[in-house]
Amino acid sequence: MDEKARGPVKAIVLGAGYRGRAYAAYATAHPDRLEIVGVADPEQASTIMSPRYWGDWRECLLARPDADLVFITLPDALHHQAAITALDMGYNLLLEKPLATTEAQCREIIDMANAKGLLVITGHVLRHTRYFAHIKAIIDSGTLGEVVSIAHQESAGYFKAAHSLCRGNWANAAKSSPIILQKCSHDFDLFAWWLGRRCRRVSSFGSISLFRKENRPDGAAERCEDCPGSIEQGCIWSARRMYLGEDSKLGYMFADTSREAMERVVRETDFGRCVYACDNDVPDHQVVSMEFEGGATVSLVMAGFTEHNVRSTRISCTRGEIVGDGSTLHICRFVDNKTWDISHDATGAGLSPLAAQFPGAANSAPEPSSNESRHGGGDFNLVTEALHLMKNGSRDAIKAVTEQSLESHLIAFAAEESRLNGGKVVELK
Repeated sequence: MDEKARGPVKAIVLGAGYRGRAYAAYATAHPDRLEIVGVADPEQASTIMSPRYWGDWRECLLARPDADLVFITLPDALHHQAAITALDMGYNLLLEKPLATTEAQCREIIDMANAKGLLVITGHVLRHTRYFAHIKAIIDSGTLGEVVSIAHQESAGYFKAAHSLCRGNWANAAKSSPIILQKCSHDFDLFAWWLGRRCRRVSSFGSISLFRKENRPDGAAERCEDCPGSIEQGCIWSARRMYLGEDSKLGYMFADTSREAMERVVRETDFGRCVYACDNDVPDHQVVSMEFEGGATVSLVMAGFTEHNVRSTRISCTRGEIVGDGSTLHICRFVDNKTWDISHDATGAGLSPLAAQFPGAANSAPEPSSNESRHGGGDFNLVTEALHLMKNGSRDAIKAVTEQSLESHLIAFAAEESRLNGGKVVELK
């Protein structure tokens, strides 16, 4: 290993929003492993500590900072251009999902990275958490037989549905990306990873059930600030309640959560608009049915109107079943009707104890570490994986990781094509 490889990896952050800040926090926690040397963002670059700042990502790359890795956490529509530009300059990428907003653009990014021998690791953080890795380990152990079907629900949470699917950056597919790609490529990545097979065909239905102009209450204003108190105070979707209320669950999305800053968010930004007066066109609920090689079937429900923002899963196998609620796994082995409950607290259960009940589980996949980052520690574990591959990964290993995210994107594009065509079955290439 050369001298450069011994020190921290130098990185640039393009986009200092929620995801950019989440990955950049790794440098504060592990300064011996990662150093942020530049940040580009038109409004909030300084929210990430760095010796250099730019107002535009193009200016940053044209300056050719001395760095090894580029975090691309820009709006979805900018991912392709930024990725191609950075790869052309020889940078490795941690590219927030989605890779890009069309299949052709995704393939171009993957092909360019492979041609140059560079890493593109996508922000599919869930496979880097203990909870989801333990599901993979149990399946791979073979103790429960072959997977026959998976029933999975992505509960968006009613508060986050209004924030992301109506008022926020992903409310309009033409301006960002289809919501099934932006939000559920995580889930498609899990299915392909758990099964270790390719998806063959897809069908999907979904629509906007509530956030339509015709559902706007009589007398409601364009913005919550201007709405009559008789309407605003009893409205579930009041921006004041969602962003200023004591029980707000959305503060983590913003760099400045002071009362003054959040008042400005409600008063001046799109997050203060009436949910019935936005330009949203993405579904607030969608279902996707998939058939994988070997005949395994998978159903995904993306539901916007739920109490909590959580994923729940039921995996039916030929010799047992796995049921998960996002924090606890309940496993049943049919041959002796034996059951186990594995609770994932702050530290999480280890693969070694799992191996005692499911031989081979400990050898299935690397044990994700416990840490305080979001997504059950997945944010930091993803960065750790990127740094490890850059320093120690073979070209074949880098190519494999670069290509693995394409499958989830192909499923998402097929699902959106199906939805827009009345649920027709789409065969994957």
